[in-house]
Amino acid sequence: MESEGEKITVTAMDHVLQRNIKIDADLLVLANGMEARKDNLELSQMFKVPINNDGFYLEAHMKLRPVDFAADGLYLCGLAHGPKNIRSTIAQANAASIRAVSLLSKGKLESLGITVQVDTELCKGCGICVAACAYGARVIDEKKRVALVREVLCQGCGACAVACPNGATQQKGFEKEQMLAMIDAALF
Repeated sequence: MESEGEKITVTAMDHVLQRNIKIDADLLVLANGMEARKDNLELSQMFKVPINNDGFYLEAHMKLRPVDFAADGLYLCGLAHGPKNIRSTIAQANAASIRAVSLLSKGKLESLGITVQVDTELCKGCGICVAACAYGARVIDEKKRVALVREVLCQGCGACAVACPNGATQQKGFEKEQMLAMIDAALF
């Protein structure tokens, strides 16, 4: 950085051009670096939402769902997402609040058609499916000792169906008989 009277010239390395560039600036503002909160990892595991390598939360899709997490009903905005200025923070907070209001304004919640179901006669209540569910859609009924599905939370990923050692969990639309019939049709 060089100053000549009220004029400031900043020299920086451009790694794309592989050379130093000079920028004549009217104003030079220094900003402190920002770090993610230390407890973000613990909170991300509790709500089953992803974080990036820097410890900030990740959205479901950068372009299509920039304030949504993969699990419905959880929204992201502000510095939890990463360092940003106040204008971007307010815009993202407005978007997140609109997404939340659109969910809350519905008379009832609808689940996806491709959720899972449990055959309670086969289920032994081992809890493996509960551990496999990334969305918190599986719980164990302590009285009956069987797994239950919270359909509005189920995203239809099928991880619990794959993990179930008894075959008690089946994904709607992908039942064992249907899958075997598709395999047989493809082979013959």
